[in-house]
Amino acid sequence: MDFIINFLKNYVIPLLVLILVLSIFFLILKRLHYEFIKPFRDNVTNKAEVFLTEMILSNPDKITLKRKLKAFKNEIPFNRGWCKKLIVNDMIRTKQNIKGKAADSIILIYKALQLNKYSSKLMRNFLDSNKCEGLYHFQSLNYKNSLPQIKPFLDNSSKIIKSNATMAYISLTDGDMSVFNEFNSKLSLLNIIKIMDIYQDRKLPIPKNIDNWILSPNASIIQLGIKTMVFYNYLNQSEEIIKLINYQNETIKKEAIIAVRDLYLYEAEGDLIRIFDISGDEIKFEILVTLKIIGKEKTITFLKNEINTEINLDLKLKAVDCLNMLQKAELDNMAFKDPELEKMILHVRNKYIV
Repeated sequence: MDFIINFLKNYVIPLLVLILVLSIFFLILKRLHYEFIKPFRDNVTNKAEVFLTEMILSNPDKITLKRKLKAFKNEIPFNRGWCKKLIVNDMIRTKQNIKGKAADSIILIYKALQLNKYSSKLMRNFLDSNKCEGLYHFQSLNYKNSLPQIKPFLDNSSKIIKSNATMAYISLTDGDMSVFNEFNSKLSLLNIIKIMDIYQDRKLPIPKNIDNWILSPNASIIQLGIKTMVFYNYLNQSEEIIKLINYQNETIKKEAIIAVRDLYLYEAEGDLIRIFDISGDEIKFEILVTLKIIGKEKTITFLKNEINTEINLDLKLKAVDCLNMLQKAELDNMAFKDPELEKMILHVRNKYIV
């Protein structure tokens, strides 16, 4: 026991103290270095902003552009990695705020400064973070010449790299989703959201092979297909969407029910009522929300029975809300001899009543 105490006292504790002191010293040095180099970085950023603005507004000829590029490179420590990173990030910020030919000028300057080689170098780096940064450069600057470099990463063993490469590929091919034809792995919800953002930001046309997506054996591709059809208000596959409310996968079932609601597929009324009793509470809730939008006579009959028999108060309240939208008079008749139901009606008609 004494040996252990002496060992801790004479070796372990001093070592831990030394590590702590060195760590604090390193952090202080790092902070001092940051404060020292910050004015240089700010100066580079300011010069880059001025240079890019001048080039975009003046639209110089090739000879003038070459001369100005050379002068710009001489004004800054261009060969330093941190400097190139600042310039590329400033290009990305600038491109996000401009459109048309002005945005194309950014790509011209990007290539003229050979910063595309810097982005390629990042993608060849062994660190995943650097690979992702290179992919981000190409995607954000819409540098289509990078597609041959990106394509090998679509099958990368790293999920993070594969995800970023897929998003970059889709963006740079203007929504060409042929990459999904042999896509076997699951698309995460985050990736699906990113793809929807690409539709929104790039104003892309609906994918040509969209009809095949909801027939895919890959559930995540089906989910993306449904969301895409809703986004583009695509009604050509209404029957297939309605069929998907019987899908075994709960996520797909829920997505299909939401699509029925968003696309106003009134013909799905009977199917939704039919699967109600064999569904879980979450799906039942989505069905009631949807029937509130597309429901007609069948729904009114169904709701009257549901309100009388449902024991789940949340579902019963949603059924009351649904019938209140479709047939208020019928709901008032039901409440005439039911004080509890009358309270629910007051609640759905005035949300401030608890």
